[in-house]
Amino acid sequence: MVIQHIAFRQDWHQAQRTGTYDRSTRGASIEEVGFLHASDGPEQVRAVLTRFYADVGEPLVVLTLDEAALAAAGLSVVREPGDPADPDSERFPHVYGGPLPVAAVSRVDPVVRSEHGLGPAAADGSGEAVAGADDDALHLSRAIALATANAATDGGPFGALVVTADGRAFEGANRVTATNDPTAHAEVTAIRAACSGLDTFDLSGAVLYASCEPCPMCLGAALWARVDRVVYAADRHDAAAAGFDDAAFYDYLESPDRDGLMPLVHRAVPGSTAPFEAWQENADRTEY
Repeated sequence: MVIQHIAFRQDWHQAQRTGTYDRSTRGASIEEVGFLHASDGPEQVRAVLTRFYADVGEPLVVLTLDEAALAAAGLSVVREPGDPADPDSERFPHVYGGPLPVAAVSRVDPVVRSEHGLGPAAADGSGEAVAGADDDALHLSRAIALATANAATDGGPFGALVVTADGRAFEGANRVTATNDPTAHAEVTAIRAACSGLDTFDLSGAVLYASCEPCPMCLGAALWARVDRVVYAADRHDAAAAGFDDAAFYDYLESPDRDGLMPLVHRAVPGSTAPFEAWQENADRTEY
């Protein structure tokens, strides 16, 4: 069963800086309460949000916890009534043993307030909803976590996620060597996951977050997917220092003399434009 915890976004950012998360629920600490309040999956999360966070204006996130990582850190999970007044059958996972290591969090998702009947996020002095840079940092941290985990298995050190305008996230990691697919970069796999999950080829309004600066192929995929923005953490120079040097690919696109790397040959043969003519004549075509 998936164990999840509702956190204030600012508390999670603080935890990322210190390496441990010490909140139990709302403003109370684990030290004060004695354990970390959690939920068994989305249904309990929804119930807790509605019951205890309806009046909260600050941005919230849902942390998905890795139960094996909790055990490895010496923490224990006990399912108990969430409140003394709750029926015995209504049990919630409580995590005992101290602060939560950031490494025990396997996934971080923003709370989409409208889906839970919550009001809009708190506003700053300008009257605009609080969002933007902090959201970027949150999603980049997830992309980096995906990349780091992938690098420890059978994939490359790259992770990405597509986040839609309403907060849904679709993740991807580099699967080039795992699948023998040279196009399976993290950004491409995230775009594929988003398009498949949303049943669309148009990701307008979404943002692509990448652990590292996308290569020209991935930038092209992002353009074709019509994402609104691309945000990345490490840059191409960081990648080159680790042995992933895409400089020649950027140079290939920018240089008029490409033959040194790979010749690009144009030969106009009879029927070259036939596919486009067939496309124009197809009244049932789907424009993209």
